[in-house]
Amino acid sequence: MKPSTYDTEISKNMTLDSVVSILKKIGIQSIYVKKLSPNDNSKNQPYFGSHLTDLSFLPTGETEVSQSTSAKTNDPKRQIKYLVKMDMTWVDAEGHLYPAENAKLIYYPQYPEVRFSGFLKGSTVNLSRWMDVKKEGRALGRWLILGVLEGKVYGYLVTPESLLSNELEDTQLTPISGVFQQLEIFSKAKKDTRRALFEKLLEIHLMGWIPGQKLGSDLIARPYKAPNGGGYTLESLLGITPNGIAEPDYLGWEIKQFGVKAFPLKSAKPTTLMTPEPNGGIYKTDGLVNFMHHFGYPDKSGKPDRLNFGGRHVANKLCKATNLTLEVQGFNIITQRIENAAGQLALVNSLNDVAASWSFAKLMDHWKRKHSQAVYIPCMLRKTSSGTEYCYGSDIELGVGTTFEMFLASMIAGYVYYDPGIKLENVSSIKPKPKKRSQFRVNHKHLNSLYKNLEFINVAEIV
Repeated sequence: MKPSTYDTEISKNMTLDSVVSILKKIGIQSIYVKKLSPNDNSKNQPYFGSHLTDLSFLPTGETEVSQSTSAKTNDPKRQIKYLVKMDMTWVDAEGHLYPAENAKLIYYPQYPEVRFSGFLKGSTVNLSRWMDVKKEGRALGRWLILGVLEGKVYGYLVTPESLLSNELEDTQLTPISGVFQQLEIFSKAKKDTRRALFEKLLEIHLMGWIPGQKLGSDLIARPYKAPNGGGYTLESLLGITPNGIAEPDYLGWEIKQFGVKAFPLKSAKPTTLMTPEPNGGIYKTDGLVNFMHHFGYPDKSGKPDRLNFGGRHVANKLCKATNLTLEVQGFNIITQRIENAAGQLALVNSLNDVAASWSFAKLMDHWKRKHSQAVYIPCMLRKTSSGTEYCYGSDIELGVGTTFEMFLASMIAGYVYYDPGIKLENVSSIKPKPKKRSQFRVNHKHLNSLYKNLEFINVAEIV
């Protein structure tokens, strides 16, 4: 009988260096390790963490809503789950690849927990001996190694009978979540990302006043004279192009600048958290132009033939500028739990028509990708005869550890709000010119409501 994928003689005698070598040939950039527990099998589904934000280091597809069919409860509020596709392939001891087309993460917000599922379905990999509870699917000494290459994940199973199982017990690994540890495979060439971030931000701080600039897709920085260029200028100095991709900006850190009148942190302005487009309501079904005709208002500064849509929309309060109210639908603020998988943030009018909405699934995906660890950098501006200049402070804030539920709770508390800047020019023409800008912002003094740990650090004192 042909041995299962990881029961060959080569597999049993594999070393960690050998596995790393195979993964490096594929091109992986990071390696993460989980020691499997008795409940980590194909029946119970391996436990990956409490929240999706615990797994920001794993690339995933869009988050989708699904109804749970679990018989554990008849309460419909508890039969909730979200599916997150994962582009995964198993790799064996000889470098052969076995795509796992149905691999996914399942988030159960009612518990909360994230489980790994579908990793065997439809795949030619043979893991039945070590994942079937009727065989040895509860055995101790099993490990899961995951290599990450851009948007792909490569998996390797370590069995208790292999030399590698004991080697991992004695290997120094870096904790990266409550479940996963990271194997430092580039330790000699790659600095600790936290330290590297501090060094770069100190370098930018010491540059003093910097003319506004914006990095193009060709990686060439060009002058940017408008007074809203603090973010563009900082991104340019960090080598970040404004591509709109929902991934961390720099060395795994989300970069956010916020305006201040003086250092350190005097009169901090609200900070933009994210800019997702609505995926529901009239905005989505009828298009932006029709949306603006329904809910926009004439430009208040008198600019002709133009409609605007703006104003601070705080949860459960009528915005006088638009006559719309922002509702958080499907979240229980008392229990801090999502009660409806199809929950959403919705802008509604007095007739309860939904002008625009953002599904929890979409916002959750964005929050998971970008806000697991974020750095907030103060920025001053001054206008000169040639344009606008910016100066970045050394007193930064590091937000580490968050959940989507913390975001929703902060929104209900009024700390996070929707603050759009949408406009429609040439309204009366055949082809009106729309400009999209949907943004969620936070009152900076309440930034701590979004993170489990918010650190205040002066990089000039550390580097």
